[in-house]
Amino acid sequence: MATKYALEPEEVSSNQIKYGALVSYVSIGFNIISGFLYTPWMIGKIGQANYGLYILSFSIIAIFAFNLGLEVVVARFLSKYRNDGDRQGEIRFLGIAYKLFFLLTFILAVVLAILYVFLDNLYGNLSAGDLEKLQFMYPIVAFYILITLISKPLDAVFIVNERFIQFNSLLFFEKVVIVTCTIVALVMGYGVYALVVINAIVILLNNIFKVLYIWKYTDTKIDFLASGKGMYREIFVFSSWQTTVAATHNFLMNIMPTVLVIVASGVAVAIFSIGMVVQGYVLLIATAVNSLFLPKVSRLTHSGDVKDIENLMIRVGRIQLYVVGFITVTFIAIGSEFIHFWVGDAFRESYVVASLLIAMGVITLPQEIANIHLVTTNQIRYRAYGMVISAVIGLVLAIFLSGAYGASGAALALMIGYLSGNAVFMNIIYVKILKIDVLRFFKECHLQLLPGLLLTLVIGMVIQHLHPSSNMIEFLYKAVGLVALYAMFTWFFTVNQFEKDLIQSILPFKRIKKGELK
Repeated sequence: MATKYALEPEEVSSNQIKYGALVSYVSIGFNIISGFLYTPWMIGKIGQANYGLYILSFSIIAIFAFNLGLEVVVARFLSKYRNDGDRQGEIRFLGIAYKLFFLLTFILAVVLAILYVFLDNLYGNLSAGDLEKLQFMYPIVAFYILITLISKPLDAVFIVNERFIQFNSLLFFEKVVIVTCTIVALVMGYGVYALVVINAIVILLNNIFKVLYIWKYTDTKIDFLASGKGMYREIFVFSSWQTTVAATHNFLMNIMPTVLVIVASGVAVAIFSIGMVVQGYVLLIATAVNSLFLPKVSRLTHSGDVKDIENLMIRVGRIQLYVVGFITVTFIAIGSEFIHFWVGDAFRESYVVASLLIAMGVITLPQEIANIHLVTTNQIRYRAYGMVISAVIGLVLAIFLSGAYGASGAALALMIGYLSGNAVFMNIIYVKILKIDVLRFFKECHLQLLPGLLLTLVIGMVIQHLHPSSNMIEFLYKAVGLVALYAMFTWFFTVNQFEKDLIQSILPFKRIKKGELK
């Protein structure tokens, strides 16, 4: 599949990134709100046991099909061929890439089919009725996962063509339709089976829409007869490193419950899992726009000007830190009340776990442009080295700390390990390999935003001490007040002209004044 051969004009590219990011954040907001409101209602409708089977069916398959980030592999090579002006290379590459994805999908289908045969042996402790339900849901969820895997090259084509508004709108539409249809189905009494069927149908339809859009609005071609040992080898090597990054990150986050069960207790696992949920939402918000910058970074890499990469890293890093930094300091200030109202005092320690897990991203998440630069320069092996370092240090420390300090010890171990590999080691790589001025980045990003973050933290802690909330409504008022305080301080003392212009260009009334909207 060849992407559009002419490069996107820079203004169109910037608008796609800007409004694509806006749609992405709206989608994430919907996802978080629906998660807090819709999930409890759904559990009440289908019952706790059926909900457990629903989650179990996804978790079994997720063991073998966690996100490997393979769309990044396809997008990286497509961006390379596009910037080199090699149209035939694009066509040949996508033919080879799709054959590889068909092979991966086939292998996964075989593995899942074998696993299906042994479900009754693996889950013999389930009742006959529950096992029958699981055996019905499993193939449908497997179909859903396989469709998701085979569609990864489609996602990469959207990314390389910088169709971020359209791509994120489709994802948002997918989530809204799934939630809406599920609510209607459960109200009509269709039960747990409706959940998996609706997910599978909507995912399938969404991917059909993706194919139709690419076919109609991009100059897309694919040569399934293409071959080339060199290209296969290059894809395999790069994919191996990308898979190592994804697999190690998945291992690092999911091994902690096992460690806690062995050296602490089952209660510690539950406490840690609540902290992971909070950290997961923060990570979802912080990484929402990462893929949007791959084509732009690829173009800058092709031009050979490291200073432009550095400037983009600072601009994007500041925006990321505005969000991640505020969430971190606000949660540290008043997050204990949120945990209290959300899951109760039995999970009080989850506040410490969540605080440690989200704080570790304050340094690393704003530096994602540098990691994308590693992808575009084919240096992703260094990211893999960093993740391996993080996993080894985090696991070793967790074994020692979890026994004495439970879930908090595991979170501290994870934080130290993550910062060792992804902050200390990776910043050395940014300086030595990418030739990025890291000190300039921290000065213009973290140092300049530090006063507003510290002010929010201090005032939040004072308010928390003087006026503890008695219910969730009072807590929300307090949170909104901190948002307003942070927004005003940063607007007048921290936000630079580029950021003000960016914000004002998104506001509808500003665009009406400029004649952009009628």
